[in-house]
Amino acid sequence: MPAITRPSAPFYVQFELTDACNHRCFFCYNDAMRADGGQLSTDQCKHLLDQMREAGVFSINFNGGEPLTRPDFFDIARHAKALGFDIHLNTNGTLISDQVADQLAQCFPSLCTSVLAAAEQRHDELVGSFGAFGRMRQGVRRVLERGMKVEINVCTFKGNYAELYDIARVMAEPGVHVFCVTRYIMVSSAGSEHVLGVPETISVLDSLDRIKRDLPTYAEVKLPGPVPYCELPDEYRDRLRQWNTPCQVGYGLCRISPQGLMTPCPLSDNVIGNVLDTPFAALWGNTAWKRYEQVQHLPANCRECEELESCRGGCVFYDDCLHACGHTPGTFKWGA
Repeated sequence: MPAITRPSAPFYVQFELTDACNHRCFFCYNDAMRADGGQLSTDQCKHLLDQMREAGVFSINFNGGEPLTRPDFFDIARHAKALGFDIHLNTNGTLISDQVADQLAQCFPSLCTSVLAAAEQRHDELVGSFGAFGRMRQGVRRVLERGMKVEINVCTFKGNYAELYDIARVMAEPGVHVFCVTRYIMVSSAGSEHVLGVPETISVLDSLDRIKRDLPTYAEVKLPGPVPYCELPDEYRDRLRQWNTPCQVGYGLCRISPQGLMTPCPLSDNVIGNVLDTPFAALWGNTAWKRYEQVQHLPANCRECEELESCRGGCVFYDDCLHACGHTPGTFKWGA
């Protein structure tokens, strides 16, 4: 595969506004629940948005932690909207009062919220907050009433993969227009029991097919965390080709942490630099990105594979996180 041509700016920036969160999700890769993890000020966020606009960034996804815990969130969001960005929001949905919903509808066409189980009690257990499911459903209804769209994301692990269809059915209604499934990513060695194996991943594909077929209120059903083709038997390759969204790490996206660190994606610990020290455009032009441009971030088997242009090695940091926790995926990608 030839080197990837990097554009003058990422198409999409994952802008994490805070580490603080009112949930304790077991799978979270951020230092959630900290009262003050250190974060860019309002003016620093606005200045960074100005830089991203000048650089040519198209889309901003505000994330966290829980962005709505920031008292200045709507100051920042309104500034991004005024600059003309395509803006999106990831939120757990539990802090959306009528007043908050009014302000969201003025800024955002849609938002994404996580649902981990079809049953209220089980969802609450998984996010570590009693009553979270009910508050999330209220928040979703409030923004739908104001004409916003809602995207559902399910972090899928061994404890909930079998109920994907039930989750989709419970949340299906007009305006809830996208259903996403992301596979649990191992963030510590204690999480090995949650990682999906081959049979569970195949079951996920079956569920996606069924949701797309049976629940027409979802305009899109997606698997944004791509699975390497070689992770499943060959007969599943065409199905993965249908569902996978090729990874854009290193050329189509980047992440800004609450403290201003630029990394290739939210799961990467490869710090390119800090926007407090170096302008956004200069960081995006840093020579550290060359390894991604030349696909050196992938193992040799991937770089030599005829499917690389389509597969892109799956979710790069899914495997990297497994490796960091002492597990080597049993795939051709890693020499199996």
